[in-house]
Amino acid sequence: MSQADVTVPTQPKAPDARDSDELGPGAPVATPARERGARLYALDALRVVAALSVLLFHFTGVDAATKANWGTNPKHLFPSIFPITSYGSYGVQLFFIISGFVICLSAWDRTPGQFVRARFLRLFPAYWFSAVVAVLVWRGMPDGARKAPSISDSLTNLTMLQVPLSAQHLVGAYWTLWVELTFYLIFLVVLWKGLDYTRVSVFCWLWLLASVLTQQEHVPLLGIFAQPLNTALFVSGIAMYLMYRFGPDLKLWGLLGASWLVMQSDLVQHADHLRHDKGMDRSPYIALALVTVFYLLVLAVALHKLDRIGWKWLATAGALVYPLYLLHEELGWAIIRTLYGHVGAWATLGITTALLLVLSWLVHRFVEKPLQRWLRNTLEREARKRAATVSK
Repeated sequence: MSQADVTVPTQPKAPDARDSDELGPGAPVATPARERGARLYALDALRVVAALSVLLFHFTGVDAATKANWGTNPKHLFPSIFPITSYGSYGVQLFFIISGFVICLSAWDRTPGQFVRARFLRLFPAYWFSAVVAVLVWRGMPDGARKAPSISDSLTNLTMLQVPLSAQHLVGAYWTLWVELTFYLIFLVVLWKGLDYTRVSVFCWLWLLASVLTQQEHVPLLGIFAQPLNTALFVSGIAMYLMYRFGPDLKLWGLLGASWLVMQSDLVQHADHLRHDKGMDRSPYIALALVTVFYLLVLAVALHKLDRIGWKWLATAGALVYPLYLLHEELGWAIIRTLYGHVGAWATLGITTALLLVLSWLVHRFVEKPLQRWLRNTLEREARKRAATVSK
């Protein structure tokens, strides 16, 4: 799961009072300048919580899916934490709320081209590496129960478009990346005209409405770009970023409230489906309470209630989230299959998690950052060459 860097001002600069007497649709199109340097460490902390909750869900909270890896139902291996980690999948919902906040933040002062380049550099270097690792795991350490993705499907995964191309995921967690991509694509529509309070808030209302309409009428294209549940989460994050940037007002509270109401309806229906059709015995209302807590935590960031959090190590931990999310599932299960039976369940879980954290740091330090730097420098050099050619 990817989010943009969370380096932002602790307090956005307010618009000049001479230009407008309100922070809302009547505010000037020119948005407050965003200084660089400060960092929202609280968002880093929330991303770490989301990533670890998904990891623990996959390793200890999915009784049916992980039986082939542990050799037995993890519900019986980890009875003390299973009732908690079985709700860990809702870390994905926290990721989506944060993504709405942070992607809006990162796009605000950028052109569409700059935004696309930044997203490409952020997403693909670590993703390509994780895809190669997944192929090696599938081929070299199979679980003996599932069919490995074909060579064609594996190559298709390199595009991150395996969902619309109907290819098998190399890693199950990759499904969220397609959701993120569709968010970026539709956000480009409003970014194309330039971001301001009015355009972004109107976009949010229209997008939220589209996600509701798609549940009534079978409109395939609309369903791709206005997905139930996910859209409400992204919109919530955007609304909270607007509060962070411009300050809360009645219109933004209304947008946030509407997105929560749509979210709760979709979430309860989704949880009911998992309970009745997938056999996952999780209470829809506990899930709703958990996601509501996530709303409140991100809202506390938006309202500057968590600005005092400034632990520097959270920046490093936050940088490991994306590689950890990409790598943990198939590679983690392969490690579990190798260790379990030799050192016991709890030791296997601890060693596997520690190894994945170390590997995530290595990927970030020696793969992601160098490849991002090389790609960025190459793109800038080519852009300068084209500009020089045109000017001749």
